[in-house]
Amino acid sequence: MKIGVILDKEITRDQRVLNEIKVLENHGHEIHVLCPDLLNIGLSGTIGKTKITRFKMSNRQREILFGIVNRFPLYNWIWQKQIRRFIKNTGVEALHTHDLYMAKPVYTGSREYRLPITLDLHENFPAAIQSYTWATTFPKSLLVVPKRWEKLEKRYLEYADNIVVLCHSFQEELKQKYPSLAGKRFVIYPNVPDTEELLKHDTAPETVAKQDFIMFYFGAIGVRRGLITCFKALKELAPKYPDIKLLLIGPIDKGDKEVFKTYMNDPQIKEQIIYHKWKDLSEFPVFARQSAIGLSPLIKNPQHDSGIANKVYQYMLFETPVLVSDCTPQLELIEETGGGMVFRNEDVGDLTEKIIYLYQHPEERKRMGENGKKAVLEKYNSVVAGNTLNTIY
Repeated sequence: MKIGVILDKEITRDQRVLNEIKVLENHGHEIHVLCPDLLNIGLSGTIGKTKITRFKMSNRQREILFGIVNRFPLYNWIWQKQIRRFIKNTGVEALHTHDLYMAKPVYTGSREYRLPITLDLHENFPAAIQSYTWATTFPKSLLVVPKRWEKLEKRYLEYADNIVVLCHSFQEELKQKYPSLAGKRFVIYPNVPDTEELLKHDTAPETVAKQDFIMFYFGAIGVRRGLITCFKALKELAPKYPDIKLLLIGPIDKGDKEVFKTYMNDPQIKEQIIYHKWKDLSEFPVFARQSAIGLSPLIKNPQHDSGIANKVYQYMLFETPVLVSDCTPQLELIEETGGGMVFRNEDVGDLTEKIIYLYQHPEERKRMGENGKKAVLEKYNSVVAGNTLNTIY
């Protein structure tokens, strides 16, 4: 089948979408992508067999137009025009779009062609946008109207024929909330890794030294991701355990930079924090191998109960035991696999106790790491999950 993937971000920066495309191509489908040219890469091109169509839009324009879409729907109108042109030029037979807010422009833009639409939910968007500092801070909140997405959710979900979610619990939550979705096809595709691709970069892991007890966090950094709890725990641990280090790799949310600057420059823990703004995913294995534990300390809320971050599966693949907060999907994964430990979200004392336990029990860490890798290789990978995703087509 000829499938059109609609993405409002740069395709080369979205690993979940790239993994899904590879899965679908391996099942024999032809993939065409439509996305904005946010990085001035060029208006057309290819990634392997995938054909890319881009249209002119800067990242700043996208931020502004998307931010005000609930007041002035120019963003949707632009997309509708681009989608109609894309369908006409490529002859795609189905559309696969990403994130809740794209459902309306894709539905409206493709209406005359009557193509089946798959809506891929990367998160619980109505809950997510209400946790973003940029969206909820006055006066921007008056234009963004973040609470309006709660009212729009049902209508936007109904635009789709198929709905992809990250986990079973979020699927059941949507079905219970909106009985009208009973006739929709739901498919679960977690944020699982392309193990073949990642393992290519796992070179000479036996040479990695582990001089310090490194707690590794990889990905976007923000208050809502629970890292303040980690800073506070590190402050409790610092006097007695100077060899415990916190390794952070990822960009800090714009609205949280001052808060993080304060913690990262705190003289009590400054020397125990290692920060890199960005590292390519190909470098992930070496950082994972030198780390004692991998962190996912998310604050429990409806957004974070909608799925598991890809970093968790990536830690597990490289035998790094994980220490995660008690968001439902994370808790269920650890209970099932034995790949780590769970702490009560935002509970500094509980997090500190769990860190000390893992610090003092290297044999337990080894067992957890082995369990995690086994689970990813056997179940939580793009090949196994991809077989389910392909049932849509």
